[in-house]
Amino acid sequence: MVYDNFTKQTLFTDNNANVLCNRLYNALETEFTKVVLDTKFCITGTLAKILNGALASDIKVIPFITNDDAIYDYCAKNLPKYLKATAVIFKDRIQLQYQSYYLEVWKTSSIGTIGSVSGFLVQDDADIPSNIL
Repeated sequence: MVYDNFTKQTLFTDNNANVLCNRLYNALETEFTKVVLDTKFCITGTLAKILNGALASDIKVIPFITNDDAIYDYCAKNLPKYLKATAVIFKDRIQLQYQSYYLEVWKTSSIGTIGSVSGFLVQDDADIPSNIL
């Protein structure tokens, strides 16, 4: 099944950002079950706060977070090629750049509470690490 929630919900005004996020989820859904992704991977940072009800603001990076080693390793090894993006890989995060878009995948020991907002899995504001924008 093709993931298309970002374009259906028009999360970003720039549709290319929506398509890029759909592609990220498509890649993950071919490798991991929905149950695993629903409990171990979600949107974080400022974007999560906006989805949770904060005032909208400009987003410089689209951040995701996981507490799963297999998901993190897959993102580090396969997402750059799948998205045709450049990547800088750190112990605690992967920074991906595709054209003028920036994605991050953060690794944490505890993801906290994940909620669903308009079909998007979003980290609870109280659990968002302060260093993630």
